[in-house]
Amino acid sequence: MSKNVKDDNLEAQNDSEDISNEALINLAYSMAVEPQRLHILTKILDNRLHALHRAPRLANEEDDPHPDNIDDISTHFERAFDLLDRQGRRFNYATGSIRYVDSDMRPSTLVREDGTIFHANKAAVETLGFTKDSTISAARFEHGHHTRLMRDLQSIAEHETDKMIAVYNLYVEGDEKHIKIALSKALDFNGDPIGRLCTFHIKWLPEMSSQFKNGFDLTDTDIAITKAVVSGVSLKELAKQRGRAIATVRTQANALLSKLGLRSQIELACLYSGFTRFNIKDMALTQKPGRPNEPWRSKFILDLPNRQNEPSGRKLQYEMVGPPKGRPVLYFHSMLTGTALTQPMRDELQARNIRMIMPWRPHFASSSTDGKSRGSPERFARDVEYLLDHLNIETCQITGHISGPIYAYACAQYMPKRITGIVACGGSIPLTTRKQFKLMEPPSRVSLYVARYAPTIMPMLLRAMLSKVDAGYDEEFIQGHYARSPHDQSIFRNPEFIRLIRDMFPIISAQGYTCYVRDIQMQASKWGHLLEGVTCPVTLLHGETDPAYRIDTVRDFIKAKPNFTLISLPKGGQLIPYQCPEIMFETLDAQYSGAQDKALAG
Repeated sequence: MSKNVKDDNLEAQNDSEDISNEALINLAYSMAVEPQRLHILTKILDNRLHALHRAPRLANEEDDPHPDNIDDISTHFERAFDLLDRQGRRFNYATGSIRYVDSDMRPSTLVREDGTIFHANKAAVETLGFTKDSTISAARFEHGHHTRLMRDLQSIAEHETDKMIAVYNLYVEGDEKHIKIALSKALDFNGDPIGRLCTFHIKWLPEMSSQFKNGFDLTDTDIAITKAVVSGVSLKELAKQRGRAIATVRTQANALLSKLGLRSQIELACLYSGFTRFNIKDMALTQKPGRPNEPWRSKFILDLPNRQNEPSGRKLQYEMVGPPKGRPVLYFHSMLTGTALTQPMRDELQARNIRMIMPWRPHFASSSTDGKSRGSPERFARDVEYLLDHLNIETCQITGHISGPIYAYACAQYMPKRITGIVACGGSIPLTTRKQFKLMEPPSRVSLYVARYAPTIMPMLLRAMLSKVDAGYDEEFIQGHYARSPHDQSIFRNPEFIRLIRDMFPIISAQGYTCYVRDIQMQASKWGHLLEGVTCPVTLLHGETDPAYRIDTVRDFIKAKPNFTLISLPKGGQLIPYQCPEIMFETLDAQYSGAQDKALAG
């Protein structure tokens, strides 16, 4: 049975309520080698774990036990996680990812089986006129070559991944000469076959000849023939160079093709090109990404003391952006976007004279952990207090994104006289009813529900998810997460945002994937007690199409909280700071002015 058929069967099973434990166990172990099957597990868990259709009533969380016990299979997920974790982290190896195609300096394109372009890099757009969601036109292809391409695409699932299938001739506008473009099979974000087209040129690399020879168990004569084919030397000229009869060299060439299972010299050239490409250029591509050069961002490491004010060995990484003498505002990051700041956000900082101070929480970037999980917001508040003392900041506001406001509330509770206001952007709210889960979009619902009711599965779920991001599917992952949030989707058309998020991921996950697990667990935990004693003004900027925390549940949340104000954004999703930075900073300024007026009146 093919992989695709198995996947289809699993997806069909997903429509049934009684997904067997055996199916989940098999899927968990298979994801240890195929993390791209995560989407199937997510569908199954969404159907099985939340069980909201069986319990539509509202219920207090304290009296609401988990409706579907999966403790008997959690051990298997822990073992599968261990298998996946032992493989280590591999970076940018997914040849069917947008990131991989964009990294190619040559025209490169991902094409569906029906000839529809899924993604084209800048060179392909400018040189070949390929555009996303259009169909590859026959106009530029040499006669018959477009027909062959379409036929090869329709049968692409039958080919081996990352092996060149064929080469086609097409013409570049304004150039009478044709260029060659090669097709290979790749795998997309969900592990489905997709065609990858890239312009084809071959250069003989002497340093690769021994690897090519040893890799295919070739003779010196075989290598001489391969070099001639790659370099454009005819067999007749090669025979003359080697002092052999042309018939002898042709016999040797045919024997080489037979040995390699090839049918023509062009296939031999494709094999060599593919071998060198995947053994040289892509080896450099798959190295761990380096840190971006951002001269506008100042980075610091602060040594933290213990509760007795003695050296603890722990570190707090923090960053500052904006005028050095500007009004201080703390920014508490989300797990998804980290401390990424777009140019419009940086322009707002300058225009409003704000110095944004961005501390990283434990497990993120280079910030240390004390090895404890309970009470992390309260302990982080003590670290922030030490940071404010270090920077000689008496009072300040906090703004935070998604999970960041949870830690802002802890700071306001711990330091009520120092935190003058909070602006929460797409912020988390305490999860106390099943209605909240029911209204979420599946990606958010599954991760938060698993974290609440099946925490032992959470590491495997996040590990598989983020392995795909490491592989290169970062843009596909974030777009999939916000697939049903049109206002969030619109941001992905901004190349700067994509670049910043792409650069931020290796910084966020510098210590591994634990930071993501901790973040999700924090959101799903019973953290409502952090709101007790928060007396400063709190403004919630919340999108009406937020895919996780729905606007109606946020309205319910602020009832009976006189110091809380909700500003709902009709065209807002969850990525509020990047969608409407001017509103975020206008709200900070208005809140600051209100606090100043109140202080003067007092």
